[in-house]
Amino acid sequence: MQQTAVHIDEYIITERLIAGDPGAQELVYDYYGPALFSIILQVVGDTAKAEDVLTRTFIQVFKNVVTYRETGNTTLFGWLMRIAREQALKEAAVMEVNEDSSDDVVKHDSSLLQRFANRLPAESKTIFHLCYYKGLPKEAVARMLGTQPDEVMVKLKDIMVAFRKFLGE
Repeated sequence: MQQTAVHIDEYIITERLIAGDPGAQELVYDYYGPALFSIILQVVGDTAKAEDVLTRTFIQVFKNVVTYRETGNTTLFGWLMRIAREQALKEAAVMEVNEDSSDDVVKHDSSLLQRFANRLPAESKTIFHLCYYKGLPKEAVARMLGTQPDEVMVKLKDIMVAFRKFLGE
């Protein structure tokens, strides 16, 4: 049997979520959960912890779905992704504190992405953090840094090249 693509009308699904419809919650979890899990796993680097973070993400989403429209996010997935990243970063920070060693010079990172980000020059690290972890578009990052979106895009391309080299090490 061939599966067909499912299209979610975000307005209708949001209304159903606000009404507390369990079927809508299940649909959103099934539809967006795998992508959010991948994002979370990249940040925390541990499958079990990523599953916990995904659960906390959806609990927060379902409790606060009424705030979705107030956030200014253009898509439901964008909003979900921002919440998932925030939850993952909180977990990564907890993991880092728990892994703290007595040697302050040695920094233990909880994931591959964090180790990579720590190697970037300051400006690139800022751009990477704002685009990847905060989910901001290049235009917003450019405004924040007082530069042009094309310059941010060039930096992001350089960052991706550096990441590929980092993965090859």
